[in-house]
Amino acid sequence: MKKIILIVLFCLCQYVSAEEALRLGILAFRPKEQALLQWQPFATYLQNAIGKPISLHIYNYPEFTQAVANHEVDIILTNPGHYIVLKNKFKLSAPLVTQITQKDHFTLTQFAGVMFTRHDSPILTLHDMEYKQIAVTDTNSLGGYQMQAYELANSGIAPHDTRLVITGMPHDKVIEAVLSHKADVGFVRTNVLEDMIQEGKLALSDIKIINEQTDPKFPFIHSTKLYPEWPLVVVPNFDEHIARDLTVALLALPSQSEAATRAHIYGFTVPADYKGVEDALRMLRVPPFEEAPNFTLADFWSRYSNYITGILTVFLVFLMSSAQLYRQNKQIRQNEKYLLSAQDSLQSTIDAIPDTLFEMSLEGVYFRVGRAHAHFSSMLENFIGKNVNEIYPSHVALVFMEALQEANKKGRAFGFQYALEGTHKLFWFELSVSKKKESHDMAHFIVLSHDITDRKETEAKLKLAASVFTYAREGIMITNASGEIVEVNDTFTCITGYTHEEVIGHNPRLLKSGRQGDSFYKQMWQSLLEKGHWYGEISNRRKSGEVYIQMTSISAVYDEKRVIQSYVALFTDITTMKEHEKQLEYIAHYDALTSLPNRVLFADRLREAMVQTERRKKELAVVYLDLDGFKAINDQYGHHIGDELLVIIAERMEEALRQGDTISRLGGDEFVAVLTDLESLEECRPILDRLLQATSDPIVINDNIIQVSSSIGVTLYPKDGVDAEQLLRHADLAMYQSKQSGKNRYHFFDIEYDKAIQQQNASLGNILSAIANDEFILYYQPKVNLKTHELISVEALIRWQHPEQGFLLPHAFLPIVEDHVLSIKLGEWVIERAFKQMSDWIKKGLPLAVSINVGARQLQDANFTDYIQTMLLRYPEVPSHLIILEILETSALEDMVHVSQIMHACKALGVRFALDDFGTGYSSLSYLRKLPIDILKIDQSFICNLLHDRDDLAIVEAIVGLSKAFDLRVVAEGVETQEHAELLLKHGCELAQGYGIARPMHPDAIIDWKKSSSYM
Repeated sequence: MKKIILIVLFCLCQYVSAEEALRLGILAFRPKEQALLQWQPFATYLQNAIGKPISLHIYNYPEFTQAVANHEVDIILTNPGHYIVLKNKFKLSAPLVTQITQKDHFTLTQFAGVMFTRHDSPILTLHDMEYKQIAVTDTNSLGGYQMQAYELANSGIAPHDTRLVITGMPHDKVIEAVLSHKADVGFVRTNVLEDMIQEGKLALSDIKIINEQTDPKFPFIHSTKLYPEWPLVVVPNFDEHIARDLTVALLALPSQSEAATRAHIYGFTVPADYKGVEDALRMLRVPPFEEAPNFTLADFWSRYSNYITGILTVFLVFLMSSAQLYRQNKQIRQNEKYLLSAQDSLQSTIDAIPDTLFEMSLEGVYFRVGRAHAHFSSMLENFIGKNVNEIYPSHVALVFMEALQEANKKGRAFGFQYALEGTHKLFWFELSVSKKKESHDMAHFIVLSHDITDRKETEAKLKLAASVFTYAREGIMITNASGEIVEVNDTFTCITGYTHEEVIGHNPRLLKSGRQGDSFYKQMWQSLLEKGHWYGEISNRRKSGEVYIQMTSISAVYDEKRVIQSYVALFTDITTMKEHEKQLEYIAHYDALTSLPNRVLFADRLREAMVQTERRKKELAVVYLDLDGFKAINDQYGHHIGDELLVIIAERMEEALRQGDTISRLGGDEFVAVLTDLESLEECRPILDRLLQATSDPIVINDNIIQVSSSIGVTLYPKDGVDAEQLLRHADLAMYQSKQSGKNRYHFFDIEYDKAIQQQNASLGNILSAIANDEFILYYQPKVNLKTHELISVEALIRWQHPEQGFLLPHAFLPIVEDHVLSIKLGEWVIERAFKQMSDWIKKGLPLAVSINVGARQLQDANFTDYIQTMLLRYPEVPSHLIILEILETSALEDMVHVSQIMHACKALGVRFALDDFGTGYSSLSYLRKLPIDILKIDQSFICNLLHDRDDLAIVEAIVGLSKAFDLRVVAEGVETQEHAELLLKHGCELAQGYGIARPMHPDAIIDWKKSSSYM
């Protein structure tokens, strides 16, 4: 039971260890390494408090935002400004708690920002900071930028009127930037300066505080108003129960714990109101409030009324000037209208041409552009006035110049092609150039660029299809709708032997081998007509007459009206592969040495034979045969002789069987046969005799006369009504019976014996389960002194509280385990349970001796003495002299010397021995002389007839006399009446047990029974 509990606890530990860790993210305003050491005890505290694994992660601002976006963090501790940004962007929870800090015995839930400069800087006030360089960690930092920017804005200084130097985290970099003259002013959050001064990294005399504030309740240097300290929040969909446990753990954080002191915090309190932070961020228009707030018309007029008045005045002057200009321009527009109409007409003509139209000079300069191709329309505005070398790559520009030169000489030029890279593919164009009449001594050319991409792609596809057809490794044959061959490829010729000229115009039936009937081709054509395709194997004949097998795929080709135009067949010669498959199939089903069927093929034939046997109402025999002495042959003559012997014996056994019977080799020197169509068991005996003779007749190999024999096991079906696998197992068991009976014989499987074994195994399994499920219990029968009426000891007797059969006595289950190793396990359970009960009685003031029955197998076990010693060490409160081990005479008979050694070893530990049922066996005096016995128990068979049988009385008197002679105590079993007790006392036997004294009882009843003393 303890082992089971330990296993369960171990599994629970494994489950907990395998649980996914909660990820705690903390913003670092000091170096990451320092922050990690600072916050690790805090993470450990949370992990122990909520019982969940927690992993700690330290981030700067960009890293933290990215981690939340990537769902890489579950619990967040950051400054209020950053929290407002994350909350609006990622829908974080409301704060669970707000951080508390402590300074000089002040408990703080607020912090502020600090503005400082070098001690020798002329900057004294906020207004002195205008247009100065200011070092900040990040514009998203509340204490490191936004608090200070809010103070500047309230003083009339726009934050954008300063020049920021972004240092990134930690705040130490800001101080370094100011002291190294990289910035004029630095912004940090409160307690950063104090921490660095305490660490010896900064002296207060090195800096000067700007706009310093004083607050008797706030001990840190600060330059801004106070804002709530850092909140701790969780991500959306965070487990509510864990969040509740987390809140409780944070509020309960002891201020003097390592988790708090190392993190420089005092603990956590209920969440503060962060509305003031939001108001500051809204005024600054920083994330997440970059967009302007709603602005009413009244707000607009109140703020900009003077500007509006001035603008209206200017607008009136503009209107009057515009009226004059309108009259002047009206005439101009009328003149332009005619020109635009003419231009539109010309442009419409140009646009109607599907190609791109250019007007260019001989030098390649663009004068006019009609339109660009759809893929390059965005380039239109870049063409006019530029040279072609400025527009296109050099190789394309060269094509344009060659076309212009030819047109200049011949008046026109055609067929000049060039390609341009598009977004996803290559585009092809063809130029047509015509020379215009010269104007102002300058030649002009009209250039048409025609998109030929589709044509090029079609040509490429046709070329690819032709190459695939030519170089394909599969044979390809194309026929028209009537089935006449119209085209074949080179692989077709290689496979069939027919040339292109020999097959064109012929029907594919010239390849027919004749191995497939008309029904095969009918089914193939039906599939082609109904489905448009067919796939399968065909046996065809080459030009040479050789038959070969091809794997063929035939597809119908349709026109747009779904009318078949042609058929395309692709095929591969698989003749070699089919032959290889046959070889593999033979190897898979036949023994490589003897060529007999192997185990796989035998199993198939056995199952088939079983079906036929049931159908024909006959019998079947499974014969399992193992050669006797074959290993010695291998060892003496070598494996090559052994293999040759197996081949010869296999041939002999095949000859010994009838036609229709099967014999196979399972491996090594084991064979199995199936004898079918048997009328009775007797019918198979002659066959078995022939098999014995086939294996035992001498064999001459290389002048060596070799002789072996065989042991055969047989089982009959359907008398043995099991499956094929079980039949083989039963025949195997019967074969081992043959070997044990002397070899060179056969033995039939005993079904009833096998059932008994199975029932035995099932019973053993039930007893083992009963031990594991704690279904056994020990009852205790008192032993008393008949003279003094004193309780001297009890005998532990096992009972089984069976879940189905109820309360079982020992005779119902102990015989099952008597000769089995399980008897040792059950005996050890009895001993340990007896020790445990004795320990309980001793603690209750009843140091009572207990007799424990020990079986023969347990007593002779090599570990028996060690087990007794282990129990004495495990229960040190139990005196060893109170342990009485009861053994039977038969236990000592099996190995007197060994048993005597074990008993002496146990006696050395202090335990005592009783010889049970004395008088029923040999009752040799040598037992009493050689064995260290302390007590003799007279068997109840002599006690029950004691009052009426003089022989039994004489035996009892003799045993009592022997016990006195050997200085042994004697106990009478089975005392039923007062008369029995009086007669035993009369003949000197004072100790007794039996139903007349007390029945075996539950251990809880022993103490009350002893107090009542109500026996006899």
